[in-house]
Amino acid sequence: MEDDRRFCIYCFIDERGKSPVIDFIKALPVKERAKIFAYISELEKQGNNLRRPMADYLEDGIYELRPKDNRIFYFFYLKNNAVLVHAIKKRSREIPRNDLNLCLRRKELIETGYGHIEELETGGDLDGES
Repeated sequence: MEDDRRFCIYCFIDERGKSPVIDFIKALPVKERAKIFAYISELEKQGNNLRRPMADYLEDGIYELRPKDNRIFYFFYLKNNAVLVHAIKKRSREIPRNDLNLCLRRKELIETGYGHIEELETGGDLDGES
């Protein structure tokens, strides 16, 4: 059944083997983490049909999830996959250019085969403890 198809959610893994997005989420209070995972769950269900106010297109294939003043940046990869590449606490009206550039660099690394991703585990492993 076509309606049951879900997008797979992956996280960018840096050269130290860490996920900057997961590290960002783990550092947040429980309520903010819950809101982010609700948004990620909607991304998993709706994929590229997800729209404002939950998500928005920025540029060059980069999108953002918009839970309150947190921003989780992602792009779509190989059909039904979304890769979370960066996260920030939004402090101004505009997304800082250096954050967008970082997203674009990570996207290029993954698309050219030089970057690493891991499937996001949405179980209880993100309780804030390392």
